[in-house]
Amino acid sequence: MVNTPIRNRVFSITSFMILSIILIHMAVIPFLYQRITEGYKTSSSEQFISHNTEVSGLLADVLSTKSLSENRNDINDILNTAVLGGNIQFIEIQDHLGNTLSPADDITYSPETFLEDTTVNQNGDDIYYMQVPVRFKDLQENVSMLRIGFDESAIISDYTDIKEKVFYTLSIYLAVILIFIITITRYIHKPLYLLRDRSREVSNGNLDVPLGISSKLSEIQYLADDLEMMRSTLVDLAERMQHKATHDDLTNLPNRYLFNDRLEQSIAFASRTKNPFSVLLLDLDRFKEINDTLGHSVGDEVLRIISNRMHKGLRETDTIARIGGDEFCFILIGVGHSAAEVIAHKILELIEPEFEAEQHKLKVSASIGISAYPDDGENAELLIRRADVAMYHAKKNNLPLSSYYPDMDSDHYENLLLANDLKNSIIEGQFQPLYQPIINLLTGQVCGCELLLRWQHPTLGLIHPTKFIPIAERENLIGELTLSTISKHLHKFSELIKINENFHVSINVSPVNLIDKTLLNSISDILETRRFPRGNLYIEVTENSIMKNPARSAEILDEFYKTGIMVSIDDFGTGYSSLAYLQKFPICELKIDKSFVSDLTATSNNYPIVSATITMAHDLGISVVAEGVEDQEVLELLEAMGCDRVQGHLYTKPLDFEEMKDWLINYNNRD
Repeated sequence: MVNTPIRNRVFSITSFMILSIILIHMAVIPFLYQRITEGYKTSSSEQFISHNTEVSGLLADVLSTKSLSENRNDINDILNTAVLGGNIQFIEIQDHLGNTLSPADDITYSPETFLEDTTVNQNGDDIYYMQVPVRFKDLQENVSMLRIGFDESAIISDYTDIKEKVFYTLSIYLAVILIFIITITRYIHKPLYLLRDRSREVSNGNLDVPLGISSKLSEIQYLADDLEMMRSTLVDLAERMQHKATHDDLTNLPNRYLFNDRLEQSIAFASRTKNPFSVLLLDLDRFKEINDTLGHSVGDEVLRIISNRMHKGLRETDTIARIGGDEFCFILIGVGHSAAEVIAHKILELIEPEFEAEQHKLKVSASIGISAYPDDGENAELLIRRADVAMYHAKKNNLPLSSYYPDMDSDHYENLLLANDLKNSIIEGQFQPLYQPIINLLTGQVCGCELLLRWQHPTLGLIHPTKFIPIAERENLIGELTLSTISKHLHKFSELIKINENFHVSINVSPVNLIDKTLLNSISDILETRRFPRGNLYIEVTENSIMKNPARSAEILDEFYKTGIMVSIDDFGTGYSSLAYLQKFPICELKIDKSFVSDLTATSNNYPIVSATITMAHDLGISVVAEGVEDQEVLELLEAMGCDRVQGHLYTKPLDFEEMKDWLINYNNRD
């Protein structure tokens, strides 16, 4: 294989130009050489022959004035004189009888046979032979021939010299042309080679090398200017791509990649200087509800506003980055736990004021977790993980912020394990349904039941909904869990409905489910497939969940009501609504939270609240269910107040389906 530098030289413009010129001149120069030399030869020969013809003619004219018989001496003198001129090598007269007359003493060459030449150097003897007719005075009727041999050596020598001179001249011309072309191409190539070298630097990533050069050749100058413009464009593009690769498009904050890099740099600097720093992980509360309810454009505007606010609370040495949808991470240089908590409070204060996003007035809160180097970890992964643990601890306990401490890890590990196992557990059917009967106090009969879920984890055992529901909501699996539960277990109630057509089953719906526009369609499809009467299905939503966005909740619940699915308000009394406000919702049932029922007595503070709630609900045409009934005295008070239905351990604990069927048989056959 040819070496690259050698190959580049062989296949360069200079090489092609030189080769082209050589090939052209190899074709042209021989032609020029031949044309010049042949032209000279023809011209000089013609002149030589013409001159000799004139000389011969003059001699013939002079001789014709003589008498061959009477003036022989004069004729000899004329012939001798002609020979003495030096140009004539041979001369003689042949009369009509074949006799010859010549200056015998002076003739240096006499041919054996006289042959007249037609061209110069025809016979290679350096003598040009020709003859002309002569008519002597005494022989007018007969023609004699004057034979002359002219010296050709001079003209042949001149022709040879001319050929050499032409050859050397054309050779010098070719050399000059080649030198000129090489010089011109090198002049052209010099800026091109410079552009090539600089372009290689640019292609190797050194975008600071300028491609602009100054050249008197306009085409090269245009090329250099265009390349410099291209380099400038590449620099701008590289900077934009670098910025895009390291920053979040929406907020223009550093992204996770740049944050991790800065965190590693902070760790390296802190390890040398022995100065601490803190990592803050901030997560916006209920941001998904804004996206789902008002749309992603409003959510994006919220993120931009919040990021600008948070940035104002930091120093120039600090870093803020958006590392997820609504998650932000901070690096606070030279700050330990105490100072980090002060800054975190300041950040939360900057976030909290109400603002407007696309004509919606909103107020957003957040939760912050804090970890510090080196107390909580000496590598980036550990610091971020422990800040995340602290942040979820804050969320779980309704705290604005929390600093990491070691005891948090055990609970966080369990939540992480549950989050990882949740999806497969739904698929594998690890969630066990339990049913708690609901008794109609007016008829004394069982009118329905509430479906409750327990997670039978293979390693952690039985897990209560208060533990796994928040995880399911956070992992966006609550909808899948709800629909899976309805699909797998709803058909069991068909045989109970055949016995009592008013028997209903109540299923709890998460606040996250409530704002899911596809929930109603999915439930309707399941009811259609299972052929389950819509009026026998109650969905239970908590008071707090509908009051987060009353207008949106009323719209969605109204859609449920229009399809025939009943709506029940669970945990009533724990929120901040009133019955007067709740009348705007399509509610058929209201459940009083067990915290008001379990210790109810005629003299307790809860008594007037429960009594007033039952009375007002009846005035609005809403049935009332009391939860958490555990003793007979509470039941009698509720009957006296006119409560419609009750459920609780006074009757039975939550049962599986077969146990509930047996319990129902025994309950109906009592007495």
